[in-house]
Amino acid sequence: MKMKMHGVILFLLFCEFHGQPYPDASQDSHQETKTIKIGLILDSKSWLGKVVNSCMSMAISDFYTLNGQYKTRIALETRDLRGEPLNFLAAAFDLLENAETHAIIVPEMSSEQAFLATLCDKANVLLLSFSSTSSFNEHPYSLQVAQDETTQFNGVAAFLGVFQWRTVVLIYEDTADTRQILSHLHDTFRDNDVDAVNDIAITPRATDEEIIKKLHNLRSMRTSIIIVHTSVSLASQIFRNAKTLEMMSGNFGWIVTSKTMNLLEFQDPAVFETIQGVVGLKSYIPASSKLRDFTLRWRREFQLSQIDMEIRGLNVFGIWAYDAIWALAEAIERERIHIFPNRGEDLGLNLTGLAPIRVSKVGSALLSNFRSIQFTGLGGEFQLVNAKLVHETYEIVNMIGNVGKRVGFWTPACGLTKEIYPSTNNCSSSSLETIIWPGFCKTAPKGWLVQMDGRPFKVGIPMNSRFHELISWQHDQQTKEIKFTGFCVDVFDMAIQRLNRAIVYEFIPFYNHNGSYSDLINQVSQQTFDAAVGDITITSNRSQYVDFSLPYTELGVGMVARLDNKDPWFFLKPLSVNLWIMSAGFFILTGIIVWFIEHPTNEEFQGSLAWQIGTILWFAASTLVYAQRERLQSNLSRFVVGCWFFVVLILTSSYIANLSSLLTVQRIKLTKNDYIGYSANSFVKGLVSNLNFQDNRLKPFNSPEEYDQALKNGSEKGGVSAIIEEIPYLKIFLARYPHDDYAIIDSSEKSNGFAFVFPKGSPLVHEMSRQIAMLREDEVLQALENKWFTSQSSLSSIDTKLPTTNTLEVTNFSRLFLVNAACEAVALLLFFVFVLCDKMSIKYYIIRMLAGRKLVSIFRYLYTANTIGTTTTR
Repeated sequence: MKMKMHGVILFLLFCEFHGQPYPDASQDSHQETKTIKIGLILDSKSWLGKVVNSCMSMAISDFYTLNGQYKTRIALETRDLRGEPLNFLAAAFDLLENAETHAIIVPEMSSEQAFLATLCDKANVLLLSFSSTSSFNEHPYSLQVAQDETTQFNGVAAFLGVFQWRTVVLIYEDTADTRQILSHLHDTFRDNDVDAVNDIAITPRATDEEIIKKLHNLRSMRTSIIIVHTSVSLASQIFRNAKTLEMMSGNFGWIVTSKTMNLLEFQDPAVFETIQGVVGLKSYIPASSKLRDFTLRWRREFQLSQIDMEIRGLNVFGIWAYDAIWALAEAIERERIHIFPNRGEDLGLNLTGLAPIRVSKVGSALLSNFRSIQFTGLGGEFQLVNAKLVHETYEIVNMIGNVGKRVGFWTPACGLTKEIYPSTNNCSSSSLETIIWPGFCKTAPKGWLVQMDGRPFKVGIPMNSRFHELISWQHDQQTKEIKFTGFCVDVFDMAIQRLNRAIVYEFIPFYNHNGSYSDLINQVSQQTFDAAVGDITITSNRSQYVDFSLPYTELGVGMVARLDNKDPWFFLKPLSVNLWIMSAGFFILTGIIVWFIEHPTNEEFQGSLAWQIGTILWFAASTLVYAQRERLQSNLSRFVVGCWFFVVLILTSSYIANLSSLLTVQRIKLTKNDYIGYSANSFVKGLVSNLNFQDNRLKPFNSPEEYDQALKNGSEKGGVSAIIEEIPYLKIFLARYPHDDYAIIDSSEKSNGFAFVFPKGSPLVHEMSRQIAMLREDEVLQALENKWFTSQSSLSSIDTKLPTTNTLEVTNFSRLFLVNAACEAVALLLFFVFVLCDKMSIKYYIIRMLAGRKLVSIFRYLYTANTIGTTTTR
């Protein structure tokens, strides 16, 4: 801490002074080569430090062996931390003050890197960092020559999506760098439909007791998918304690980021025993002949220099260090005529007894050259974009035994894939190789711990349901337990019993003081409850916090009203007044036409005037029921009556059908003066408001008894004209009051029904939904409805939305009446033709007597032709 405060003080003092460039030293131009000092801060006691140091030394040798004509040479000024991170600042100041380095390479993470980045900016000295985070992007002279770890979060999210895991736990190392990228991680997961990420922070120096406590908290979350984003040393400690707590079993899935995987080779063999079945993302280095040859040479040289140590393998950091030296050497060579390593003029910064820090004159040019370097190195294409190494490919590794088994790759272009082909930039199928999960299980974890440590599954159930048919409870005085029954409880019990797993669950009463279920939903979202059962409606807002099963009730809302069929003139409503008048007119007209045709020859249509009028009216009325007693003699009258019978058939059928519909459900035309009832503390109020009723015309109710009383009173007596409620509630209401002339007069699918509630990512959502679908197919749900909704006499109108019943108008039968009128007109016309012909036959006898036989023969011929036509017509 003292060293850190000392560094801060130095930084503040240093910012008060302006830098001075190195003086011109053209006198050194006669030298054939120039040695440029490059600082290197590492820990020689760590495997990473040894590998990076050896790879850099080989890189310098290889580069100048290949480019012997270059006039510059790199010389490494190495500062060894000797296992003490507090020596970092001292080493940095020494390199800047005494060694006058033009670049500093830091292969290992340090909490002082941000401070060093600020010093390098002031001194115009390049800082090449192997840190995989972008915590000091605001420093122009800081370059990241390692893979940016934030790119892998899309790969982790894609991996979660393959197994449909939507809820995970993130264990991260509580450092400034990691905290800085947390928001980016959460945004990435959210964009990839990972709904819930629970964070657990562990300090770098946490004890085993502290880690065990954190893991116990993790188990209580019941989330079995865990992402570890920590240093390799802390990750090893976490897995060791997780194995002790039996969390390295088939119920859990562990995903490790490259922050751990890239350094896993340097760990002791005992560490690998604790991470069996873990899946991790590791920076991918494509295979090449150059890499293979270098690896063989490195093993030989490293074994010679480290005789007493076992070689564990070349690491990606060693490869990146090798490529970084090549890029730096090339950048220095491009700027060789301006680089002079001699010490310049004293700046006078001597307040702390330290030598002045010089400002490099060539720092900006060297920075520009390094940024523009592009070549194919050991790690593939070396190129910097936005001060970061462009390297976005990760390999998915499944830890089995002492080595990892590659099961696939992830790239931004291809996503998850089994194989990639760098030469053609193509990918194979999106599937991965078989993964062996913890506990040597080939079946992927469900993502959710239904039960742990023998604890029962906690199911919250509301105690203030308005309908006891859905949820009811009884308190046992002897056992002091509450027993729950009802339609919702029976459906849940039946679905649980059909699951392939044995789940011990208990119902826990939940009291909603305000009558709303929002508090219960929040308790499930916070995992206080593992599920919730009751008359809980699916809404889009609630779905943001919890998951719902399939609905087990009918969808939609309906409007129930009391039928009013006490109007003494109700039987006239199927037909309009105009249609009644039109029908009566045609009845009388048909009777008159039949009388007119039958009267000359049919004695039943003869007699006194009163008798004949009565016969006309009686005959017209009797055709309504086809009971006329008069016998018709003329074919014309029979033709008229036949056409009329067809009209009567259509009219009576339409009348009966419309009357039946009106008797079943009388259409109620609500006005703005009517009152509408709805359920208090329900989303239905919003639906009622959309009906353009004023708020003072809306009345909330809390029970079906209040519904009944309000509908009986009606709007005129302080009640309501209709109740708007969800269909399941209306079913129960109609079942309770089957003899009060209540019926559903309208319905629409504006609600999503009742469903069971689970926390985000619970595997029981899909399993319970499947069981609900099977219960519906097996008609078990219908049987449970019949059990709890005892009376079904008023439910006939629920299945579908009722058709609107309209009074029949004249226009509905205009063509029918027109056809009947045409038939009667034709009959009258034929009747008058026949009468005319009869009169012409009398004239024939008179002419015969007066005109003689020949004239008669001529007239007979003409009359016979006319008579044949008339007879045919008859």
